[in-house]
Amino acid sequence: MEASAIVAGTAKLEAAKTLIDWTVTRKANEMYNVGCALLAMPNIAKPVKYRPENMEQKMIKNDFEWAANHREAILKERNKRCDSKSEPKN
Repeated sequence: MEASAIVAGTAKLEAAKTLIDWTVTRKANEMYNVGCALLAMPNIAKPVKYRPENMEQKMIKNDFEWAANHREAILKERNKRCDSKSEPKN
C-alpha cells in the first residue's frame, strides 16, 4: 500500500480507524510484499519478481517539507519538461 488516510467527516470513523491500525501491522506488510518490494516495516521485505534489487538504495532522498514549500516551482518545471508528452487539453 502506498498510503492510507481517514477522510474527514467519514460516516464510519471507528471502522476507518480499525482499517488504518491494520495497515501498519506485520501481517499487512507481509501482504503488501506480494507486489511491492519496499515496505515501511523493516526486516519483512523479500525480493519480488521483476522488481529491481536494492530499490531503497536507488531511491532519491526526498524532503517532503521542502517539496511542499516549493510545490509551484516543481509543478512549473515538471510542466516545462513533460507537458508536451501529455494528451492535448480540450
